[in-house]
Amino acid sequence: MSKLTFHIGGVHPDDAKLSHACAIEVLPLPPVVYVSMAQHLGAPATPCVAAGDKVKVGTVIGEPTGFISGYVHSPASGKVKSVAPRKDLAGNNVMHVEIEVDPEGEEWEEDIDRSDTLVTEIPTDHAAVIEKIKQCGVVGLGGATFPTHVKLNPAPGSKADCLLLNGSECEPYLTSDYRIMLERPQEIIVGAAIMQMVLGGCRCVIAIEENKPEAVKTMQAALAQLGYKNMEIAVLKKKYPQGGEKQLIDAVLGRQVKSGALPISVGCVVQNVATSLAVYEAVQKNKPLITNTLTITGDCIPASAQHNFLFRIGMPLSYIAEQAGGVPESAAKIVSGGPMMGKAVANLDATAVKGTASLLFLSKETTKRHPEGYCIRCGHCADSCPMGLEPFFINRLYKAGDLEGLEAASAQDCIECGCCQYSCPASIPLVDNLRMAKGQVMAVIKNRRSNGK
Repeated sequence: MSKLTFHIGGVHPDDAKLSHACAIEVLPLPPVVYVSMAQHLGAPATPCVAAGDKVKVGTVIGEPTGFISGYVHSPASGKVKSVAPRKDLAGNNVMHVEIEVDPEGEEWEEDIDRSDTLVTEIPTDHAAVIEKIKQCGVVGLGGATFPTHVKLNPAPGSKADCLLLNGSECEPYLTSDYRIMLERPQEIIVGAAIMQMVLGGCRCVIAIEENKPEAVKTMQAALAQLGYKNMEIAVLKKKYPQGGEKQLIDAVLGRQVKSGALPISVGCVVQNVATSLAVYEAVQKNKPLITNTLTITGDCIPASAQHNFLFRIGMPLSYIAEQAGGVPESAAKIVSGGPMMGKAVANLDATAVKGTASLLFLSKETTKRHPEGYCIRCGHCADSCPMGLEPFFINRLYKAGDLEGLEAASAQDCIECGCCQYSCPASIPLVDNLRMAKGQVMAVIKNRRSNGK
């Protein structure tokens, strides 16, 4: 089987899949959960419960407030203690619903099917499926948390001829997607078939990197057993950022998405394998998105402390860390997500949200930043950029405050993957500066659009 990859840039960091053999463990609920209303890209949900209300597992506690927004559900049964702002992972104040978990036991909403019975019959009512995905609060679990019902309902005049299911998990350390492909392959494939139906029966390609051969075999066997048509497995070369939407489309289909355009512009919809599992649970089991899988890993914790956990939204990150044995003394930085695109955890009392992918404990040796040197224009950053940008040039324009130059240099196309900084021999904080440059250009573009120019 030929191994595919994208054609511009990319780097090859160490896999460091230290937790790949750790089966998924179910975390018990803490005494209290704090459920954020900002669980998705777009407008935060509006709380629809008040202090004193009793809720069940699956009760709607937050309603969408815009076209790009999503429902939020209670991950536990109990009593609402408060509805108030609370610090999120970055230290920002975000509205949360605090729920005191019922110590007497769980009570679920009656229409949720909690059985392990696999449901393989694909529904055919397009509108009903879209509405079910919306009502269950499903969002993309590959990083962006874009509401899935919006993504599966392209604007009039747009049509998908290919659904790409992203199983690459190209970030070092992370293994939660790998584990669900091993442990729940059939549900993932049924979820893909549901999305395939919604998109009009288009082709579906499930893309997995070559460093996950067991996942490839398991998914191929499940696909053969289920027998869905027009669906296949593609094996990708190990290269970062293979899981980026535009890079994945280039690798599998050889199509390029233009600057500022969406994947649907080239006939594609990209979803993560974890999103496909969430779609299955929503449509076939009527289960809202209240759980996901995260990886506990890092270079400063022993093998016995590596885990893949099935968590419920609203669990404090400090509680999750305690369940894994606590924060290692040698941890110099805690990251939510992977080491390339993840965010440093500024507040361990923040709570897990739908898109939480990991708690990554990194040592001082791994995270130490070397003194910034002088750019020697070696071109390594440009060679590694998967978007074909010139980071050294954009960095110079940013330091000069040249907004027109930044836009002309396509700073807005940066996907913040970190390839440039990873490859820079002068240790220039390119990704940090490019992120700031991108934000400035996007603000100019937004202002221009709002003024009708």
